[in-house]
Amino acid sequence: MTDKPYQTEFADPQVAEWISQLDSSDSELRQAARKSLTKLGKPAVPALAEALGSASEMRRWEAAKSLEAICDPAAVPALVEALTDDTSVKWVAGDALIALNEKGVPEILHALIKDPAEFRDGACFVLHHLASDNEDLQDILTPVVHALKSLDSSMTVPIQALDALSKLSAVDS
Repeated sequence: MTDKPYQTEFADPQVAEWISQLDSSDSELRQAARKSLTKLGKPAVPALAEALGSASEMRRWEAAKSLEAICDPAAVPALVEALTDDTSVKWVAGDALIALNEKGVPEILHALIKDPAEFRDGACFVLHHLASDNEDLQDILTPVVHALKSLDSSMTVPIQALDALSKLSAVDS
């Protein structure tokens, strides 16, 4: 993870300034920047998603917290990637995915098929909550959660994730 300037085509100078303030040592400035980005909403999502790749843990945490409040499905890929973060950012990204309800499930399942070990803890956290809170998802996600908790998870998770994806597709049809 590297810090890079947030002067991309989607980040106007004000958004770039707020993003840079997300790791300020001044907590009031940091919170004000997060509130401003959250209030801006959807237009801030690309810059916040990019900030999840920052070298600064505080910036990543604040970006994930902002994305949780905005609750835009466009953030799902970046939030799923943040489930691999080895800090508390993983759990905030998980909370943001839980807030999106079923919108993040397919992306999480695809990630588990590719590399179950890398996403194991974060995916288990999200899928467990979604299975507990949503009766429609309970039967689909519970086998994946059990596989994530098993000793042979590297072998069973991809199979269960693929099965869950096919069940989701059947429900959506």
